Amino acid sequence: MLSRIGVIAASLVLLGSGTATAAADLTTRTDPSAPPSATPAAGPEKNTRAGNRPVSGKTPKAGPTFTQTDGAWQVNRTEAVLRNTVSDADGDKANLTFEVWTTNADGSPKAKVEIKDRPYGVLVSDYVTSGKTAEVEIPHGNLKPGVTYTFHTSAYDGSLYETDWSPWAKFKIRDRAVDIKVPEPDKGAPTLNQDDHQQPQKIAQPTMAAVDPTQPPMGRSAADGWNCGELNEETGIQPCSRLVPDDSKKTRDALTKGTGSAKAALPHLVDWCPNLMDSHIKRYEACIGSFLFEYEGIVVKDGKPTGEVLNSSWALGQEVKLSRNTASFDQQLILVPVAVDAKFLSVTLNVEFDCLLADRCTTGQQGWDGALVWSGADPFTHSAVGTSSHTWTGTSADTLDLSTKITAYSPVANPAATRWHATDAEIRCDKIATTKPGCAFHKYIPTWVMNFDKTPVAVAHAWLIQSKLPTHPGSKAHNKPMFFLPVAAKNGPGHDPQKNRDVICPDSTNGSWASQHGHPDTTTVPEISASDKPSCDEFAYASTYNSGGMPANLGGLNPVSSGDACVQTYATRVKQGEWHLYDDERLAGPTWNEVCGRSAMSGWINSTSMGGAFSSGFSAKYRLLDQDPYWVSFPQFGHCDASKTPVTCTVPKP
Repeated sequence: MLSRIGVIAASLVLLGSGTATAAADLTTRTDPSAPPSATPAAGPEKNTRAGNRPVSGKTPKAGPTFTQTDGAWQVNRTEAVLRNTVSDADGDKANLTFEVWTTNADGSPKAKVEIKDRPYGVLVSDYVTSGKTAEVEIPHGNLKPGVTYTFHTSAYDGSLYETDWSPWAKFKIRDRAVDIKVPEPDKGAPTLNQDDHQQPQKIAQPTMAAVDPTQPPMGRSAADGWNCGELNEETGIQPCSRLVPDDSKKTRDALTKGTGSAKAALPHLVDWCPNLMDSHIKRYEACIGSFLFEYEGIVVKDGKPTGEVLNSSWALGQEVKLSRNTASFDQQLILVPVAVDAKFLSVTLNVEFDCLLADRCTTGQQGWDGALVWSGADPFTHSAVGTSSHTWTGTSADTLDLSTKITAYSPVANPAATRWHATDAEIRCDKIATTKPGCAFHKYIPTWVMNFDKTPVAVAHAWLIQSKLPTHPGSKAHNKPMFFLPVAAKNGPGHDPQKNRDVICPDSTNGSWASQHGHPDTTTVPEISASDKPSCDEFAYASTYNSGGMPANLGGLNPVSSGDACVQTYATRVKQGEWHLYDDERLAGPTWNEVCGRSAMSGWINSTSMGGAFSSGFSAKYRLLDQDPYWVSFPQFGHCDASKTPVTCTVPKP
């Protein structure tokens, strides 16, 4: 410890020079027990008058949240606030010098933290009234997440320093909550073909409707789907028909290979229909099937069934192909004979393709490859494939249902008919999504996939928010779709999506939120875009009803008053070839009960991750209208686990 003469000598050197301002000219110290006046950051000691020296409090504190665990103050951000009381027996105002050190394993001081751009590498508080608390906030870049530090204080009243330091106070900065490692953005990465990510969506099987005239079945039950015609008085046969789902291998093979000696593969309007079980749709295609169409003859004598039944059946598959850029579309029906009882002699089928709303849709001529007559003597000679076209005739937007009716009859049995339509394969045609009319299966929920190779860190942000937050925006696994909000002229409330963005990512008079308030370590990519600047990326997207900026009274699902309520992250290049998405350690860590995410990142990365790729490659391509649902998928993150905290992952998987 320096002698009092040494202290006075040091003070005299500084006397009259004012507070030191150039840290480079000041010698810092490495001895944690050296007296405060050895590094007079608060100003020179002036032994020009008698008086009492000020004194630091005995219980220095660190925060937020100013709570202790195991003897250490737990601080929830790197911009820690340090506090201590200060008193002066003369009633003078005083300030405190705060000195921060790293710690050894036992908590003792290890190495002094040199606070950047401050004299002697320390912080000095404002003057406060004797007995009050003085505090400082440690600027960004001086403390690190997950590290334990210790600090002490010394008082100064403008003339005299405290002769000793306060007790040490240990504090720990919270660990990172997010650390996702991704590669460099690739400007030249090819555009994704969103069609590659659209999987068939299973729908309910078609509903059957009775076809007049109908008669009560004899020996059969209407509850089993049978629709029966009039009894043939000459032959004593009542005809009945029905359509029944059948996913047996025999039926599926029949719809793939047909019948007859050649068994050549059948043509398909939709290439993913062969061997498919049940009914499915995509945005522009439908596979309805597989089914058996059954036509039976119930032999009746004296008004009662004898128990003899003539059987015939066909494997049936229906396919529909819409057009995204025209009002016309096609359907195809495949009929493959499975059985025709010789006692029928022959069976003829009459097929009708209809739009249920004739004022909105016209039906063209149907054509058949293969006759619709099968001989009971040799029923397996051929299959029949029929096609028909339809055209929507509306002016703005309409929904259409396709209906199909088959009537069967034979020389010995009267006609019996069955009609069906698939409710979940309802078609919506519009002239709203794009300037050209088009039609889509609007109950199909398409999947948007962001281009990871081109903008990996933006994808990481979206994955984090979707996977970790209880709102799970766009998650198919959690059944939480995004709901599309188009431009104001095309949405119900007339709400501009930019207003949503303004809530989460506000601009200020001096620049954007990201430039003014985003993390200072946010990395831009001037090598890709010379004018690149920090930008604010929000998730859920602004053009959705899921956006935190969408008001509740306009249908918003997760409204917040400010983007400050979102999970805060930033994207930074740690070294060439290695980027990280981090939580903003300057702030309290996320609670994971937030409903939105806000991230500071490169403007080029942010705009490229959506921009035209979404509007032309997805929303227009799949004719999304107001409130249409869609999924958001991140295939590269399949191995990542967001259930834990901190959320850490390396993509691609090492």
